[in-house]
Amino acid sequence: MKICRLYFLVLITGASAIVSCQKEIDGTTGGGTVIPVPANQKPKVGTIWTYQYNWVNHMGGPNHAKMITHRAVSEETLGGEKWLKIIDVEPDTVVYYLNTKTDGLYQYTNNSSNLLCKYPAAVNDTYTTFNAGASEVFTVRGVNDTTATGLGDIPLSKYEGVKTSYIIDVLWYNKNAWIVWQYQYKLVPVAPAPIYFLYSKMFIESIVY
Repeated sequence: MKICRLYFLVLITGASAIVSCQKEIDGTTGGGTVIPVPANQKPKVGTIWTYQYNWVNHMGGPNHAKMITHRAVSEETLGGEKWLKIIDVEPDTVVYYLNTKTDGLYQYTNNSSNLLCKYPAAVNDTYTTFNAGASEVFTVRGVNDTTATGLGDIPLSKYEGVKTSYIIDVLWYNKNAWIVWQYQYKLVPVAPAPIYFLYSKMFIESIVY
């Protein structure tokens, strides 16, 4: 009987060790809470962003949600500069070509380098750029506001993008995580005036450098 009890104790101890190790691998604590990976590096080839993505297919439609993964798969030279090629893993499509310069985050689009998130910046700074197929005017609405995110409490700067007098994009940027949150609006062409509605929200859950 003592041998059976000893054997049972060994099994329990071993199982506990395995579970403990697995929690460390999964990045969770004993309570199941995800341990945020600090946004303290610069994105590079191999960096992975995981986001919670919420959307509606049409105004007033039901909400949908899924997890999406963006990955920096390569560094490519475009327009004489190096850019990180970032894809949506499923499906395998290019999301951005991104790079940082002394005045912020740039994307390569329309065969040229275009400022996406001005940084450093001041509230109400305004700049015209090219984004999502057309000219867009961005205004800085917040700078380095400490915000609770999937990466922990980090400083975010907020940008509103306007086309034809309507807000199209709202971006939240961190200098080490880059795009942390994003809202996008879609046009409904109705009379007597068009309506834009919020159709997607994207929130970062984790980043792996």
